[in-house]
Amino acid sequence: MKILFTSIAIATIAFTSSVSATNVQIRPADDTFETKVCYAAATQSLKAAYNLVKESDENLNRFTSLLTCNGKSLARTAKTFKKAQSPAVRKVRFVTDDAAASKICLDAVIFGVNIALEKHGVKNENIICNNLNINSFAKRFAGKSVAL
Repeated sequence: MKILFTSIAIATIAFTSSVSATNVQIRPADDTFETKVCYAAATQSLKAAYNLVKESDENLNRFTSLLTCNGKSLARTAKTFKKAQSPAVRKVRFVTDDAAASKICLDAVIFGVNIALEKHGVKNENIICNNLNINSFAKRFAGKSVAL
């Protein structure tokens, strides 16, 4: 039993250390059933972990009450990594005018630089958006929700 809990603790150390990171990557440390259940809770959902246990020969109530993932309950593990994997969306508000360069800059953020240039029939990439090159400007706001 000690070996079981030790292997679970070792398998889930990577889980806790990467929770505070911006880019969370979770990898199972071994191929044990307990690790698979913890991994399912962290990467999919608590329900997925429960379903994995139900499909096995284990008693769901007994197994889940004994199992800890890096010292945390299965439910807490699922909740912790759900928060870590769903980054908060930052909204950016753009104020543009009717100038072609403003529209190209906005489209570069929304669709990408190449598509924006093609859409507006521009071949020259020397467009400046808020004192930045269009490529730098688009990268700065990539992945953010845009409001006009």
